[in-house]
Amino acid sequence: MFIHSAYKAPLYVPTDYLHIFEYMKKLLYIFTLPLLLLACGDVEKAGTPRDIKATFMPIVNGTWVMEDYFTELEKTNSPKLASEKLKGIVSMDINTSDIQGDSLVVSASWNNHEGYVYHLFFRHGQDEQSLVTTHPYSDNGTDFYELAYTVDNNDTLLVMKLYGKDKKLKEQRRFVKVTGPQGDNSEPYGIQYMANKLLLSGKYTATDSNGISSTIEMTDDGLVKGFGKHTTYYIYTDFLGAELTNLDEMSFDAFTKTQKPYIFEIAKDTVYLYQALENEERTLLIRGPLKYTLIKQ
Repeated sequence: MFIHSAYKAPLYVPTDYLHIFEYMKKLLYIFTLPLLLLACGDVEKAGTPRDIKATFMPIVNGTWVMEDYFTELEKTNSPKLASEKLKGIVSMDINTSDIQGDSLVVSASWNNHEGYVYHLFFRHGQDEQSLVTTHPYSDNGTDFYELAYTVDNNDTLLVMKLYGKDKKLKEQRRFVKVTGPQGDNSEPYGIQYMANKLLLSGKYTATDSNGISSTIEMTDDGLVKGFGKHTTYYIYTDFLGAELTNLDEMSFDAFTKTQKPYIFEIAKDTVYLYQALENEERTLLIRGPLKYTLIKQ
């Protein structure tokens, strides 16, 4: 029966009903408490999107390059030999100012040969140090990738992790952050910037084939001073083409009318620059006469 809220008569409940009422309250509490605890646990585990973004944004922001490649590059001093490591995603540009809602588009380099993009979601993956991605695994529809971070010797690294359908880790690839200024006029971005830094960046005493010496300087961001009228230098790191990719090559003022290419070899603190020649079919590079010997100061 409906009783209007204005009705003020004392409410009478039989004693037996009071016992039943108290009993039902206890049952409701017993069954509801575990559900509340589970719900609270899920919220605490998942975190809020705002908290996740606040944690991850300063960590993932920046340009990242594959660690294995640069380990090989340091060991061989040869982009050609190290290029065997450049498979799949080899560099990433993560700009957190581009976030839309809880995700952003990550620009990447695939095989150091072509562009690639995927979505990064600010949602926890398999653990609280990983995020969900749309980067697919091409061999089947069940494996999936997550992007995580780890700290190694006080350095923060990003890790692309591949999981199977059983959610067990199958493989992982680590990425190091590119630090330092990156100019606009010589495209020293990602892998290019790090190749410059590891191989040719520095101040040298340069002696040409006539025995004339001068001081030149090459910077991390692809600029050169003291080498004639040249202003930039470029190291070729893409070897997937079928032609003219058999030797290590660099060029001053690359992709311009004044470009000057050289075959280069590095031995400790010395860089040898040879004239870059081609075979008649223009399919293979040929190492010509030695033109410059560069000794690092």
